[in-house]
Amino acid sequence: MRLSAAMIENIRLRVTQEEKSALRAAAMTRGLTLSEYIREAASQGSQRAAA
Repeated sequence: MRLSAAMIENIRLRVTQEEKSALRAAAMTRGLTLSEYIREAASQGSQRAAA
């Protein structure tokens, strides 16, 4: 999912430098930006929680 005009909301998240590096590496492995990766992970987590 790429940034679109409809994406105007922000969520700020604090992580350690090590966590950010791990997230960025995981995103790159999947061919996603860091934001795309985090949005996908959060979406999947919320779907599991709702089930």
